[in-house]
Amino acid sequence: MSDCIEQGMLRGRPFGVVIVLVKKTLWHLTECVYCDERYVIVKFANCLIVNLYLPCVGSKDRLLICDDIIQQVTGWCERYSSCQYVLAGDLK
Repeated sequence: MSDCIEQGMLRGRPFGVVIVLVKKTLWHLTECVYCDERYVIVKFANCLIVNLYLPCVGSKDRLLICDDIIQQVTGWCERYSSCQYVLAGDLK
């Protein structure tokens, strides 16, 4: 993303995003664990919600990026091993 920004103005929809919306009445049960360019991890009660945006087929270094993201997410899941997990997002 930073490489594209350095090249000039972005037009159209060049990248996807990840987001987790939380209802205001449930905010007291929610904790933002980690937020990155390609994934967000939110703890809701005893559940870890992981929302991913993986690179599409044909992206430069796709396998390396996917491997790095999966390793990072696995590390977070190990830290919160007592939680249940929900994996969501654009996983193509």
